[in-house]
Amino acid sequence: MAHSAILLLALAILAHLIADFILQTDVIAEAKAAPDGRAWRGLGIHAGIVAVCLLPFAAAYGPRGLGYLIVVAVAHGLIDRTKAILNRRAVTADAPPPPVSGAASAEAAAAPDAPGDRAWTPVPAALFLADQAAHFVVLLAGASVLLLGQPTQAAWGDVLNAVGAHLLPVSHQLQAVIVLVVLLDLAIVNVRGGFFLVGTLLAPRGFAGGSAEGPERVGATIGILERLIVCVLVLAGQAAAIGFVVAAKTLARFRQLDDRHFAEYYLVGTLASVTLALSTSLVALAAISAALR
Repeated sequence: MAHSAILLLALAILAHLIADFILQTDVIAEAKAAPDGRAWRGLGIHAGIVAVCLLPFAAAYGPRGLGYLIVVAVAHGLIDRTKAILNRRAVTADAPPPPVSGAASAEAAAAPDAPGDRAWTPVPAALFLADQAAHFVVLLAGASVLLLGQPTQAAWGDVLNAVGAHLLPVSHQLQAVIVLVVLLDLAIVNVRGGFFLVGTLLAPRGFAGGSAEGPERVGATIGILERLIVCVLVLAGQAAAIGFVVAAKTLARFRQLDDRHFAEYYLVGTLASVTLALSTSLVALAAISAALR
């Protein structure tokens, strides 16, 4: 794949990741999932944020870039609306029966969702992945049809060359920019995207955005560090060392693994975290290798 094509796709993904995982607040996310009119307001605000993140494409490609912006922003809102509806139906369908009164009711209310519990379901996490996959398909297909192989505006190229000469004083600027953008994509996916994926997988009915203090927040931080270490190992060609990372994490939790409830949480969360980091790192490695040829 030509260097310009790799950069175009990497930048399109970066714009999406910034809009979805950095600029989207908890208030917007909650509004999008609301069953009433707030959902469309939340979707409209979020689609507007997506459009803002895609403005550089309109500046670079002119009318074609503006068309790309509109297509992606509108499709983003529709995909998110579909996901919210399917997620609400899935959670409602898998909801546990009403608890009986008395002590059993209090115990059931206090028990959190976990793999193996009737209240737990992996469907929200699967919908999260399907949602992101649909966004990527729209991003890549739209870029391939509307932008790939098209010339950029002359003024845009002049600005980029002037800025790039100061920020990246290297002889091969295009390759350096590609590596930088790919690494940014990889970091956002594994820090923010992985945080929400694992959190949704483990607690689909009441996942908080990580604002609460306590062991759950520490566990989320450990998961982020785990994914970043896996990424570094894959990019450095030391993927075999990933087993040591998982082993070290397991030793630290060894006594807690006697609790089946915790062991299921640990296994599902660790496997999801490592799988995400490993798969995205391999894709990033392939893109960087192609850019450096």
